[in-house]
Amino acid sequence: SAERASGALFELDDETRSRQRSAPAVTDGGSAAGGASQGKPPPHIMMSYNWDHQHVILRVVAWLQAHELAHRVLVVGLGYPDTVAFNIPRRFEDLTPSAVAGRAGSGQAGAFLDFVEARVKPRIARDYPLDPARTALYGHSLGGLAVLFDLAHHPARFSAYFAASPSLWWDDGRVMPQLQQAVQGDSCARSTPKTVIITVGAKEQPLNTAQTDNPERAAKLARRQMVANAARANEILARCPAFDVDYRLLAGAGHGAALDRGLFHALARWLGRAATAEPTP
Repeated sequence: SAERASGALFELDDETRSRQRSAPAVTDGGSAAGGASQGKPPPHIMMSYNWDHQHVILRVVAWLQAHELAHRVLVVGLGYPDTVAFNIPRRFEDLTPSAVAGRAGSGQAGAFLDFVEARVKPRIARDYPLDPARTALYGHSLGGLAVLFDLAHHPARFSAYFAASPSLWWDDGRVMPQLQQAVQGDSCARSTPKTVIITVGAKEQPLNTAQTDNPERAAKLARRQMVANAARANEILARCPAFDVDYRLLAGAGHGAALDRGLFHALARWLGRAATAEPTP
């Protein structure tokens, strides 16, 4: 392990895969970890599937400190040891639930989510208490898709699920029917209460593709229906009595800005603070 600010860097290998894959868990416990060791309640624990853990950890810790909440949250950021910024090829492998033509290696989200459950959580539990009622999973874009996929198939793994700008367009919207299936029957009604937060930037689905400086990108965004799909997922999941679903359309935000703003809104909502979820410089 190597020290990182008030946290630590752990490198884990996925031995179940044909090729080695490492997923460092960058944790920032600060006084949250110290409080647990003194007999106080375990901290809220949020795992981030952003794969840009350097960016996320620094931003979220700054936000928590600015709101005097750093003592309440242990942040676990998941990333790659050879990546400083976003690793786009690996995201399309590890955050997509199904394989599609033209994206070699895609469709391995299920395997990675199992890896997090079997390897990452136990590793974190060695140093910090894990309270199932205080754990959250966050992801943006393809990470948001993976979050909703995990909620649909393994809702007991976390007590809160935060999906920012989920890429529900993937594989012709295959995850959407899985969400519908998840809220049907008695199993959803008997589920333990969950907090589900879905956010999306208002600019992620342009109303008029002709009024833009980049018509090609605007057309792609229009096809992906980011806002409509997020709203639809909200409608579906709200049918489950056990899910406390919060949907937020982030005014003026594009796909990039929705990363931070979606995360900050989810944290504010989860921790019971006023949802002034604007980025902290």
